[in-house]
Amino acid sequence: MRHRLKILAACLLFQALGTLAASAQTPTESDLLALRFYMAEGNEQAVESELRRLQLQYPDWTPTEDLTEVARDVPADTIDRLYRMIEAGDYNGVRTLIDSTRQSFPDWSPSEELLQTLAVAEAQTRFTTAVETADADAAIRIARGNPALLRCERVNNAWLLAEQYQSLGEDNSALAVYRSVLRSCDTTDVLLATLEKSAAIADVPTLAEFAGLARTTAPEAAGQITTTENRLRAGMNAAPVAQPLATETAPSEGVDETIDPTLAMISSPKPAPRPADLDTRRPTPAPAPARTAPRASGDSSTPAPASSGQAAARGDWQGCLASARGQSGDALSQRAWCALNAGRPMQALNDFKKATAIGSTARTRRDSAFGMALAMLQLDMVDQAAQVAATTQFDRKQRLDIESQILDKRGVFAFNRGDYAQAIAYFNELERLTGRMRRDLSLLRGYAYLNSGQRPAAVAEFRRVHEQMATPASRRALSEALK
Repeated sequence: MRHRLKILAACLLFQALGTLAASAQTPTESDLLALRFYMAEGNEQAVESELRRLQLQYPDWTPTEDLTEVARDVPADTIDRLYRMIEAGDYNGVRTLIDSTRQSFPDWSPSEELLQTLAVAEAQTRFTTAVETADADAAIRIARGNPALLRCERVNNAWLLAEQYQSLGEDNSALAVYRSVLRSCDTTDVLLATLEKSAAIADVPTLAEFAGLARTTAPEAAGQITTTENRLRAGMNAAPVAQPLATETAPSEGVDETIDPTLAMISSPKPAPRPADLDTRRPTPAPAPARTAPRASGDSSTPAPASSGQAAARGDWQGCLASARGQSGDALSQRAWCALNAGRPMQALNDFKKATAIGSTARTRRDSAFGMALAMLQLDMVDQAAQVAATTQFDRKQRLDIESQILDKRGVFAFNRGDYAQAIAYFNELERLTGRMRRDLSLLRGYAYLNSGQRPAAVAEFRRVHEQMATPASRRALSEALK
């Protein structure tokens, strides 16, 4: 009762501060995620702090008198049932249950992550069916329309897409897919397998290019990559290349672990959005890659069941969630990683937070804090993720990962609110930090230059992107800058 009275008192305080007039500027569902999370865990101080932040951001917004309405949601078992139905392929049943749940909870809408999980699952089923029935045109069309199918944890889809191009005699498009995988996915086994597959249609110069890309993406595996390259070169009657010296490669920074689908669409690339086309409600960064719980954390008081680890190893995130029942730091962290990969960042955030607090080793606590920051970023809780980063001693790769994502999101947020100078500053720092820029962010930075009156800089940015790979988006952007 005391908890509810404090929340109600905070609510009334902000009603007094706010205006009574209705306003179109109200918090979105995304904005309310953090508030719901803090209310669900009973963190009164965080609730009050989040309310203050929302009131400052939306001064004309008046919180409801009963804040339990903000947190009101469907029962957890209903959400779990929806995910189980998706996993079983009962997509029509999912839609029927969503409709009936909406009738029972008029203020509820399915989360973006649930709808995304449903869309990806349906697309995966259609893509697999098209491949199995040798309908290459349909498979390519489905992959083009669903970029989430080409994430690195679904790299088999990218390989199958390349094979569909090959079956149609479009070897250049197939090579573009392989090139994108080598640029984006930093798992050694994936890189080596992609080199092997590409050798069926690549000539010697292309193979050399691909091996170089792989070494740049995963410099720690340069020796293995060169060994594979030389074996493939031998099959082409080409001279071997020398093994790289250990001192000649530096750690890879800022690898984008999402396969860029535009590189697989040589004949019909999907244009990046112009400023007028941007969704101003939230940024649209590339989907997060699959991640697994760090090995050998040392927290063995109640280890995660072997079945959950096996499920995680094969990418069965729902199976991992179903079998991860322990309450130790390791078990909670394992379950949180599986929840994050299953597209359930709110559940992951809750488990990561507990694991960070009770982990028996510094490594468990650090790695759980890293997962917590990743989950916050997926939920657009950027300031909270930055606070975690500021108070945690991450290793170099973790810090690079988190800080680059924070800069990415803050840059897109700044652009969407029209603060082009700030957006440029964020994007420039992101490029300095990682040594590279995603194509979509480069185009966005170009439009930021253009909208802030820096036309020469915009022309230079768009020309660089266009010369790397000419697409309708880059052609349109360059044309607008040259007017």
